[in-house]
Amino acid sequence: MKLHSNSAEKANINYNINRQLSDVRDDDVSAEIDICLTFDRNFIPHAAVTLLSATRAIGKRCQLNVHVICSSDIGDEEHHAFETLSPHAKITWYEVDTSRFERLPDNREHISLATYIRLLIPETLCPVVQKVIYLDCDTILTDRLYDLWSTNLDGAPIAAAPDEGGQTHAKRLKLIDSSFYFNAGVLVFDLEAIDSNWFAEEVARVVARDDVDLHLQDQDILNLLFEAKAHKLDLRWNANTRLYTPNDLRPAYTPIEAEAAMLFPGILHFTDRRKPWTENCNHPLRDLYWELRNQTLWRETLSQQLLRNVKDLLRNRFSKSRRLVNMNY
Repeated sequence: MKLHSNSAEKANINYNINRQLSDVRDDDVSAEIDICLTFDRNFIPHAAVTLLSATRAIGKRCQLNVHVICSSDIGDEEHHAFETLSPHAKITWYEVDTSRFERLPDNREHISLATYIRLLIPETLCPVVQKVIYLDCDTILTDRLYDLWSTNLDGAPIAAAPDEGGQTHAKRLKLIDSSFYFNAGVLVFDLEAIDSNWFAEEVARVVARDDVDLHLQDQDILNLLFEAKAHKLDLRWNANTRLYTPNDLRPAYTPIEAEAAMLFPGILHFTDRRKPWTENCNHPLRDLYWELRNQTLWRETLSQQLLRNVKDLLRNRFSKSRRLVNMNY
């Protein structure tokens, strides 16, 4: 997507995000909102960023219930450190054995088997809540969470936004025409509409299929499970990295939808393997991650921050991928 000016558009998007969040602070809507995060020990700092962003995306009269489904390698000290991020949120921990995923596809270097934990949401949370928003731990909320929470699913068991390579992946999985391939990084589950036993059986059935390549792991599994059953969310609730960087994949959304989501993101999702915490990240809004992380116990030291800034300046000047972003963004 060609934009007028890198610096001007970036400033415009940051202004939009700040305006959206300032409106949240004055929000007097009263609601109880349930969200779910899933991660292992390696992802705690990034989960902390997502949680902190969620706390600033709810009004003063909203209650945030955080359901953390995690691996068994997270200790009590880390539990406590995580909980101090949001003293007003109610955090409930559910520990699971990730060894049950060892036979599932493990084909992407930057994705661990912990990605499959989200497949345990129905069996873990169906007895506890009726509805829950799942958030990947590489997401940042940039608008009022209640607006997503109050989305009408029109009877669908799940809601999700179209994926950045949606047409490509729908063809790969041979999805029917009435379906769309969605990104699984932001999901709204209507748990009353999902039988947890059926869900577990269907996961096993999909994994056993030999006519599809589950290249995108649990995301592919969820798309096959909910083929033609998912409610389509506005793309701004899962504003992926490829909205801001060059992309050769065929998305499942229009250029008009892409531009609206890019300018007014409700949730930023760093979908590329180049995450904000990696040196080669070329996302123009990567600093939003560090602004939040440096408010947590996993903050950078001053020397680490200075070193990152210097490296960032050098990459802006000499990195081919950064130059491509500047040309297209």
